[in-house]
Amino acid sequence: MLFLLVFLFLIHQIKSCPLTDEYLSRCHCGILTNGESYIKCDENSLNHIPKFKRSYSYDELILINNNIKNLTSSSFDNIKTIKRINLYGNNLSFIDENLLRLLGNYLEELILTGNNHINSLEFLTRYPLKKLRLIKLNQFNLTNINLEKFFHNMTNLEIISLNSCQLKHIPNINHIKQLNLENNFLTQTIFLSTTYYYLNLANNYITSIILQNNKNLISLNISKNNLNEFYSLTISNKNLTILDLSYNYLTYIDWTILNDNLIYLNLSSNLFTNIIINSFPKSLLSLDLSLNQLKTIEKNSFFQQLIYFNLNLNPFDCNCHLKWLKNLMKKFNTTTWLCSLSDFKCQNNFMPQIIFFNISFIKVFNNYALFIQWSIIDNYHTINYLQITIDKPYRISQKFYLNKTRAFISNNIQFNQYYHICLLIIHKYAHDKYCQDIFAQNPIINNQIKFQDNDFIFNDNNNNNNNNIDINIDTKTNDFNDKHLYLLLIGSCIGALLTFILLITCCYLCYQIYQYKNINQQPIYEKCSQNIHYPIYHTHPTCSHHQIIYNSENLSNSTDSTHIDTSSSTTTTNHPKHIYQTIDSQEYRSLQRQHQHLFELWNESVKQKR
Repeated sequence: MLFLLVFLFLIHQIKSCPLTDEYLSRCHCGILTNGESYIKCDENSLNHIPKFKRSYSYDELILINNNIKNLTSSSFDNIKTIKRINLYGNNLSFIDENLLRLLGNYLEELILTGNNHINSLEFLTRYPLKKLRLIKLNQFNLTNINLEKFFHNMTNLEIISLNSCQLKHIPNINHIKQLNLENNFLTQTIFLSTTYYYLNLANNYITSIILQNNKNLISLNISKNNLNEFYSLTISNKNLTILDLSYNYLTYIDWTILNDNLIYLNLSSNLFTNIIINSFPKSLLSLDLSLNQLKTIEKNSFFQQLIYFNLNLNPFDCNCHLKWLKNLMKKFNTTTWLCSLSDFKCQNNFMPQIIFFNISFIKVFNNYALFIQWSIIDNYHTINYLQITIDKPYRISQKFYLNKTRAFISNNIQFNQYYHICLLIIHKYAHDKYCQDIFAQNPIINNQIKFQDNDFIFNDNNNNNNNNIDINIDTKTNDFNDKHLYLLLIGSCIGALLTFILLITCCYLCYQIYQYKNINQQPIYEKCSQNIHYPIYHTHPTCSHHQIIYNSENLSNSTDSTHIDTSSSTTTTNHPKHIYQTIDSQEYRSLQRQHQHLFELWNESVKQKR
């Protein structure tokens, strides 16, 4: 009975399809299981919007991938109650500004594809679109349009997709939750700080992404860019759940961005040669590492939690140390392996081999020490580093490398004690351990050991961490350092002595120069006396005061009588001539004592004159 009712309802919908007869062969009306009705026309069958013979309440108009060019003001007149219009894949060249004048109270979704030349969005703002929730514009020219302004009043708008719209920056539209900017002109470094929940920046030209404040961001897609750098400046990206970095040029990322909420991570088609498994969050369920440069990967229980795991097309060295991975991948539908070694077997010449490992108990001065020697062959350079461990209590040394073949342990080594010493070899295939027990008895005197330049000497006396081994410097190294210390002290003394002599010499030269200047410096009254030809009471340019100078000899030899003041005209020509100027008492006292007799003679002459 129910089936019959549904069948009759469908027949009714077909008969009530509002299209004119010429479109019934290319279009059809239908109803979905959720009760929504639609009108859909076949692809590549329309050159313009179909004509509707009457108004009827339909939910969706689907005209994708046709050849429609123009949208006029009357294109949707007879279907004004439509909720969703999908014109994706059409090559629109004209959109009338009044296109949506009758759809403001009904339209919720609008999808349009242009011809890369439409550069106006006036049809969206001419009339209010009260219920518009989603808009997708493809192949528009929006370079010079202020998108923040255009979408500001569309308060119900949640999703904006602007694919291939020639955009050069990310618009900041606060009330939008999802923004799609795929295939635009975004370039160089992006300092990302948005309020969006979902952001798609795929297929652009971005070289670097620096995450800043993105507290709402849940999904971020930056695939198919030119990324070689990706990291975070803050910890405000903790809601990030989906991250797609595929098809870039990454060799490293800031693993701290992988927060505890991350579920999906796509790193495929990059240039990773090493992956830090312990950095992945425990929340991760899907991981794609395909098409990278991975040669090996460490075994970790983390992989067991994954629902999806892809390692395809990596150049793995598929030796015996990757057997665990071969068994694990049976769980996932990923079977395309690219192996340089495909038999999952280990040949001895690929593994580092230890040739010699020996421990000796020695005595250095009054202290006991353990002297460790080893020799390792690593033809294929697989070793990452070495370490030494000792028990009672357990301690471990710092990391060192293959060029070191000896070590000395002298921290708390006691006589008549057993010690368990191990050499750890950490290489790219596994972690190997070679151990040996030694009883601290009958020590070798230190002069029986020939020291070498590559002896590993590690001193951790300043480290308060008791888990580290203190490996002290041997006696030969101490002697070497003492000799250098003596030479340093002698050199310092010689340098100090030469510096002192240089200072004394400089002081002596300065004193001689000072004496020479004092001897050759002419007193100020003598300088002024050299210019005796100046008139009486005339101030000499080089003297800042009036001076009195007496010099009869010079006056008698002078032929220029015009410089003599009329006040002296009453004197006889046979008398000596007097030229005088005032002298400050302070300046008078400053004169040298050997010249005071000159002024005494002047005083006497003045008295006689008077």
